[in-house]
Amino acid sequence: MIILNFYGNIKPTIISKKLGVGISNPPSDWVNGLQDDMLEEMLVLEHNLKVWKKEGFMDTQLSNYDLAELIKKTEWNISLEDYNSNLELIARNLVAIDVLDFENSYLQLKNDTMDSPTCEVSFPLKFINFCNKIQHSSKGKDVLKNRIPFSTFSSDEFNEKPRILNFFSAMLNSQLDFDNFNNECISSLVKVGALIDAFLQKEEDFWILDYIINSMYHDRDYNAYHVFKVMSLIEMLIINPSGNGRTVGELERKLPLFLKELRLEPTKKVTFAQIMRQLRNKIAHGDYRAIQKLLKRYRDEFMINYQYDEFEYSIENWTYLNICCRLDEVLNEIVWELITNKNQLKVLQYA
Repeated sequence: MIILNFYGNIKPTIISKKLGVGISNPPSDWVNGLQDDMLEEMLVLEHNLKVWKKEGFMDTQLSNYDLAELIKKTEWNISLEDYNSNLELIARNLVAIDVLDFENSYLQLKNDTMDSPTCEVSFPLKFINFCNKIQHSSKGKDVLKNRIPFSTFSSDEFNEKPRILNFFSAMLNSQLDFDNFNNECISSLVKVGALIDAFLQKEEDFWILDYIINSMYHDRDYNAYHVFKVMSLIEMLIINPSGNGRTVGELERKLPLFLKELRLEPTKKVTFAQIMRQLRNKIAHGDYRAIQKLLKRYRDEFMINYQYDEFEYSIENWTYLNICCRLDEVLNEIVWELITNKNQLKVLQYA
């Protein structure tokens, strides 16, 4: 079960018809389990508050969640008599993302038994992660208005402590208009779902999209391997597949077109693309000496006034962090172009 960061009673809504992904309030058989998760969250917080107080770190104003007060802030037009507890009321007004129509989903191409095998990361979690990333592309920001919700709880993540009430409380304290925010979230999800459905015209389209969704799923380690993976995706999408495998010149010509967020002179963008191509190749061959030279060249070209805090990261890892953030931005731009204008991207690829 994947819970998102908006709340209230909603009608089940299909986001992508061809993937069968949709949103709804949690099914009844999940409500008890979600109450247990929130109770665990409160017990953990109670313990932490005692520890922080003992060690002198705690603000005396901090206290455990007041469920009645949180519910009051929602201004939900509901009768408390219909629920056995405040926890049940909150649980039934959470919003979950799931595969609601597996029978008509392209996901049957991968597994005709179920959408998310139990030992794999659930597809809805990877899907919402994908939507969150592409909404940050320059064109995605205009269409989706940064209203794609994110996951606040996943029943798959056994080692993670629940933070359902943490996000719920933060949302209430933000003083957002709940009804308006919910409508914007649903509208943005439906928009991105429609774009994905328009992209999915044949089986090959599904396999490309599924490959990208899996590859873009949470990679929190910004290091050489992240560079290699993202550069491989970028090359897959913009480099001519009928070529001889050499990307010299071609990558320098095409990658700068997607450096929307990097305000650089054209020649600097070409230099960026050249360093990325060389870095990707040296990582692939394990040439650690050449990698260090390229990282230094990157710092000299693009991080001249950067303030390094070596108590947090080494200079090498600060460099990888900067590079990976830039490459993620490029990938978001390219993937947005793929799902909104794949024919034009195909023209570029073969140019």
